[in-house]
Amino acid sequence: MLPTTLGFLAGIILLQQCSVLPPAILSLSLFVLVPSLIKFRNLRVILAVICGFLWASLSAHTRLYPEFERKWEGTDLVLEGTIVSIPEQRDRAKRFIFEISRLKYDGDWKKFPRRVRLNWYTQAPALRLGQQWRLMARLKRPWSFKNPGGFDYEGWLFQKGIRATGYVRQSEAAQLLAESTITKPIGIMRQALATHITQALDADSNRGIVIALTIGERSAISAAQWSLLLNTGTNHLLAISGLHIGLIAGLAYFFVVRIWRFWGTLCRKWPAQRAAALLALLTGIGYALLAGFSVPTQRAVIMLCAVMGAVILDRNTHPMHTLAVALLAVLIWDPLAVLSSGFWLSFGAVIIILYSIHGRAHFKRPWWDLGRLQWILALGLLPLTLVMFHRVALIAPMANLIAVPVVGFFIVPITLMGSLVTPIIPSVGKIALGLSSELLDLLWMILDFLAGLPFAKWHHAPPSWTLWPSVLGIAVLLAPRGWPGRWLGVVLLLPLVFVIPKKPIRGEYFFTLLDVGQGLSAVIETRDHVLVYDTGARFSQYFNLGDAVVIPYLRSRGIDDIDVLMISHGDNDHIGGANAILKNITVQEIMTSVPDKLGQKPAVNCLAEQRWIWDDVIFEVLHPPAAWQHHGNNQSCVLRVQNNTGAVLLTADIEVAAERYLVENYGEALASDILLIPHHASTTSSSLPFLNAVEPELALLPLGYRNRFGFPNRDIIDRYHERGIRILDTLSQGAIRIDIHPHDGIDLLQGYRQQDKRYWSTSL
Repeated sequence: MLPTTLGFLAGIILLQQCSVLPPAILSLSLFVLVPSLIKFRNLRVILAVICGFLWASLSAHTRLYPEFERKWEGTDLVLEGTIVSIPEQRDRAKRFIFEISRLKYDGDWKKFPRRVRLNWYTQAPALRLGQQWRLMARLKRPWSFKNPGGFDYEGWLFQKGIRATGYVRQSEAAQLLAESTITKPIGIMRQALATHITQALDADSNRGIVIALTIGERSAISAAQWSLLLNTGTNHLLAISGLHIGLIAGLAYFFVVRIWRFWGTLCRKWPAQRAAALLALLTGIGYALLAGFSVPTQRAVIMLCAVMGAVILDRNTHPMHTLAVALLAVLIWDPLAVLSSGFWLSFGAVIIILYSIHGRAHFKRPWWDLGRLQWILALGLLPLTLVMFHRVALIAPMANLIAVPVVGFFIVPITLMGSLVTPIIPSVGKIALGLSSELLDLLWMILDFLAGLPFAKWHHAPPSWTLWPSVLGIAVLLAPRGWPGRWLGVVLLLPLVFVIPKKPIRGEYFFTLLDVGQGLSAVIETRDHVLVYDTGARFSQYFNLGDAVVIPYLRSRGIDDIDVLMISHGDNDHIGGANAILKNITVQEIMTSVPDKLGQKPAVNCLAEQRWIWDDVIFEVLHPPAAWQHHGNNQSCVLRVQNNTGAVLLTADIEVAAERYLVENYGEALASDILLIPHHASTTSSSLPFLNAVEPELALLPLGYRNRFGFPNRDIIDRYHERGIRILDTLSQGAIRIDIHPHDGIDLLQGYRQQDKRYWSTSL
């Protein structure tokens, strides 16, 4: 069973590496191959791989098609459909998932039975799950930034079945068609519970945590709370999945067993273990429904069905066989679950637990064994955690040793009881919820102390290939005592710890223009130094490109310190992510033309004629001069970087006035192989004298998808093409990296959008 399941898994993983989906007709051969799994036993694993590939392909086709047509983008569309998620309040907008039944374009109704993610910014009414609306909206196809180490937002939307995003227009034209309490009864109950919890806890800082533990909605958790959970490795406690459902089902099992045995008649009709297993299964399913039956809870319920089903049917099966059945069921139910990190961490944790206790005596010292299990899990999941997230909370075993029993045995049961009682007896429910909040406060104090300890977390970015020897090394290390050569496990872990991304040699520098949409951020690496030029935009208190793009990229490159953070000027799309970087990354020096916009952070004014050398690479600030009178875009810091082979000129948003100054004061000294196109190729920049002075071979253009400014200007682009200058933009390329070698010329790497292309990626 296990080899067949692993073969099926391998086939699904294989499809996820494809940049183009195989023809849909190919997937139909799946129904011919399945009977062959029984007939041809010797070829079962190979056939399982093929079946997994075809099954995942069939599932992908059903999610991708029909597509949201390109011609619909940016136009006013009339949508009819149903709200299928609990609306979230995000800054000044309400956000929700809307399932479209039909769509009107150009006067005709079109079929588009797909989910979209909408924001309602102005005059949003009281939105509730299950409501049916007719809305006017503007939509666009899924699109995300593409950078090494960054989050694949397109992949996340694809996994959720969301095929477009957008916003509601003309709120006064919106029409509520029906307020259904039948089509989504569980969802409506979940929203009602969230409302009761909000009323009971009012301004309590733990309200978001309590709601998350009850119904799995985490939108109300603050950024500071998430940061603390991540830094202590306890963030999994707020994802209602295997741990919570297993604990609640386990408590139900042992409670029913004890009660059942009091009545001999019941035991004679049906054994206590079977009755307890059935009720534990129903309890777990009920909790999963309360949590919205999300993908993690689906996996947990399937695993619970496999385990409790064996008890109910009185089957004495090997734990690994049960795990294989659960894994196969999850993959059949949702083959795209492999795109989720939670899938790998949850099944990985179960495998580690089963492997570590196999052949060992039963637990006799609960606290000692629980502590040992936490360390085993931390070690066992270390390779996956580092490769997927480039960070690990070293304090996690100690934090989880405290948090898991406190949350599982006290906070969750009290929270569930309070949440369910509040609608019936508000005073009792409020007391219970208040008690859970006080326990959370106590736990928060402990976690905050642990997070502040030295070496509480470790940032490291090992290459993906180091996962395989490290997994084998973990298996050797966790083998039973007496297993020969266990020390070899440490040797197999060495690549995971010591192999780091390639660094420049002396005299060489790597230039990376990050994909931050309509904004700017670039990273320059020499052998021992790093400069970050601008940080992208800040969109809300929940989202900025410093956190979302710049820091993940730096982590993926193994960079923990920035020598110079240069903020060219004060526009949001250049400075918006700065505070996030300053908060999370050590920055030695800040250079900027707008030091007053960085609050209390000490900064140096960037001024013409500033010059320094790092590892035989020359850095020169060319603009603005000390007596410069212009402000805004023309105040931007201009930086030129050069080695023996080539030069890069970074211009931010300078316009004609600044370009004129540069030409008049530097002339031929402006010549550079690579030019960062000024001001996103607007009509106010890229003057002829400036281009003639720089004479670049390659021009780089930071550009946002369907940006509201209409950049780039076609006449400006033609101006570059007329001079034979090649243009690459982040819109089509994603992050662009160029290695400028000390003697061997310039090496332009493939754009990250092409490197990381998958079949769900939106094409231009």
